[in-house]
Amino acid sequence: DLRTADRIGSGATPTSWRLDLFKKRLIEVQKQPFQIKDLKIDGNDVMKILKLKPGPKVGEILKKLFDRVVDKKLKNEKVELTKAIQQIALR
Repeated sequence: DLRTADRIGSGATPTSWRLDLFKKRLIEVQKQPFQIKDLKIDGNDVMKILKLKPGPKVGEILKKLFDRVVDKKLKNEKVELTKAIQQIALR
């Protein structure tokens, strides 16, 4: 890593708290879904869980799940998303 080499070359410690914080943030951002297709659940899961046929309702539910994950109200994990599907369907 160029930054680490620069720090060592200038006599500083190999890493800094800012670099560590930056790396942690980068990892978190990479974990976040950026599109609905990045969710750990898909339309087939929604249809199976709710016994739905293909249609706009499936897309609406996926959109709601995606919004909740992006807003950090839900984790992008299959078990958590499955529970949320059932809650959304009850509304």
